[in-house]
Amino acid sequence: MSDITEIATVVGVAPDLIQIELDAGERYASLDPRLEIGSYLKISDDDAKTVIVIVQSYRIKDSPPGSPQQEPGSPKFLLDTQPVGRLEEGRFKRGGKQITIPPTHVEIASSEVLSEIYGKGESDMEFTFSSLAQDDEVDVLVDGDKFFGKHIGVVGSTGSGKSCTVARILQKGIERSEDQGKRSVLNNSHIVMFDLHGEYAPAFPDARIIGIDSLRLPYWLMNSEELEEMFIESQEQNSHNQVSQFRQAVIENKERHAGSGAAGVSYDSPIYFSLEEVINYLTNLNKEVVGRLEEEGLPKLKDGTLVKRRADHYFEPQEFVEQSQSKADKAGAGPFNGEFNRFLMRLESRRGDSRLDFLLAPTKDDQSEFKTADLEELMERITGYGQDRTNVTILDLSGIPFEVLSIVVSLVSRLIFSFAFHLRRRRKTDEQELPFLVVYEEAHNYVPQRQGARFGSVTRSIERIAKEGRKYGVSLMVVSQRPAEISESIFSQCNNFVAMRLTNPTDQQYVKRLLPDNLAAITQALPTLERREAIVIGDAVNVPSLVAIDEITDIPKSQDVKVHTEWQKDWFDVSIGDGLPG
Repeated sequence: MSDITEIATVVGVAPDLIQIELDAGERYASLDPRLEIGSYLKISDDDAKTVIVIVQSYRIKDSPPGSPQQEPGSPKFLLDTQPVGRLEEGRFKRGGKQITIPPTHVEIASSEVLSEIYGKGESDMEFTFSSLAQDDEVDVLVDGDKFFGKHIGVVGSTGSGKSCTVARILQKGIERSEDQGKRSVLNNSHIVMFDLHGEYAPAFPDARIIGIDSLRLPYWLMNSEELEEMFIESQEQNSHNQVSQFRQAVIENKERHAGSGAAGVSYDSPIYFSLEEVINYLTNLNKEVVGRLEEEGLPKLKDGTLVKRRADHYFEPQEFVEQSQSKADKAGAGPFNGEFNRFLMRLESRRGDSRLDFLLAPTKDDQSEFKTADLEELMERITGYGQDRTNVTILDLSGIPFEVLSIVVSLVSRLIFSFAFHLRRRRKTDEQELPFLVVYEEAHNYVPQRQGARFGSVTRSIERIAKEGRKYGVSLMVVSQRPAEISESIFSQCNNFVAMRLTNPTDQQYVKRLLPDNLAAITQALPTLERREAIVIGDAVNVPSLVAIDEITDIPKSQDVKVHTEWQKDWFDVSIGDGLPG
């Protein structure tokens, strides 16, 4: 029985609250299913207007002083319910008209009604990755265009099933149509994922996996912020001199290697420059000696050459004349002499770190350097093009040194946005679109709430996608177990959220504040959700929903080590060398 009109009376109506008095006697005891927090009710009036509400809370009704006490075993309850939408001609619509006073009919929403709410939408591009938690026979449809075309936030504590949820969403999102499967062609989905722990490869068997051994990101692709984060210590007293001269050296070296195409070259241009030659330039500045004889006043080399333009000489190692106070060969220290000792040590240390070869000394298969002409090939690998095309590119960052993690994420994010930006501007109006979804796993590691110079470039790169990306077909999925630690300007741009169990009170409050729909009956469940349960809220669903994520076959490699189980096994005689770096 779902009709509870005889035992349920509407006693209060407001725009965001409908209060129902419920007689919990024998009739209530026979209900199947029983009411619970999060249950849906259908409230109607004599004009056939129907409102759908969700049970938010309840309490036992107090008897006024002097009134007859309620019969034992038959208490009355007051249910606080929140309206979520209305039914019109069999279709569910959010918000809308109020019912007339008084409402006359109350019933528990049946599976058929729930199917009207969750199983029917207005888009042909709907897909599903979950079922309703209260009724697993009701699939929750999601508008794919609104979901993937706008930014997505996926949050949940460790062990809540977050990785499997992300994998399930993406697997369903890129699923080929039956016709495409018959023709053995890829669809036009494009996903680039930053995988910090190397766990998603099993979930996407056909993905292109780019790990530390195959990742090639030449340093000359970095922009000014990334270069300076990489090489310059902002706290040093003369950091402003380091920045200005490093910038000058890079620009002039790019012009040198660009040749006839040097017009319009800037510090941020993705054009090849030689790091070794830039270091030579700064080394020469650091030991520069200026001739002080009459009509000199210029840097003076050991052979007597006066340097009128540093870029003509300083990209090769040079020897200068000795400093002298004598009238015959008077010469003194240049303006930067001795200023860059620590700076040069840092540059050489970075360049000599073999862990950073993918960034500072990447080579092609023939051991030659990547040059400007190779930019197209580099972009093909990141975007899934080239040979063995793929819908999903996974950047396995588990082997990336943490000190350059944010730079790598910033660089790749910026390249994807720049590619989409220029492609959109150059394409014809009637040409097919090329949309990208960029997935940031464990985003709190590189876009923290409290930034600092170290995370400046990556925060700005991702913020630009968050604010402008949708115009050019680039959307993002931010995944984190600590949402309160992520830059709020990024999370606040998300239109859809998949919120799983959160045990930290700060994270709970942060997410509740960001969620676009203030439904306490649902959001209060955040700390008590089961594994693979989630709250789905946003433009892409008909109504905020508590769902159970579907099981998947190809799962990420994210299972925790079963510590006590492993302890009970016989001693593992491992080779210690297998656990050492190198």
